[in-house]
Amino acid sequence: MKSPNLIGLYVGLVVGALFLAYSLVKYKKAPEYTDMAVIILSCAGAIVGLDLGYVVVTIDDVGLGKLAEHRLPVVLGALAVVWTAVTSLCRTCKQAIASIK
Repeated sequence: MKSPNLIGLYVGLVVGALFLAYSLVKYKKAPEYTDMAVIILSCAGAIVGLDLGYVVVTIDDVGLGKLAEHRLPVVLGALAVVWTAVTSLCRTCKQAIASIK
């Protein structure tokens, strides 16, 4: 994987563009800028969290260095980031659609 930050940003931009197109076609209105920013950043956060969890689970103890003894809390933190990002994405999409109806 190249850079999870860039991949997350690209995924966020694609999801944001799809949501913008959906709202323009269905409701003839664009969502607010802040809703679009939350959608893009939530997607980016979810991708980066997934990457962090994957790296921490698959890397050996030498590669992890001093964090090797904290592997479980780091994985749980990555899971929390992904969960929060997905929850925020769903909630923001629902609120944006409700506000433009």
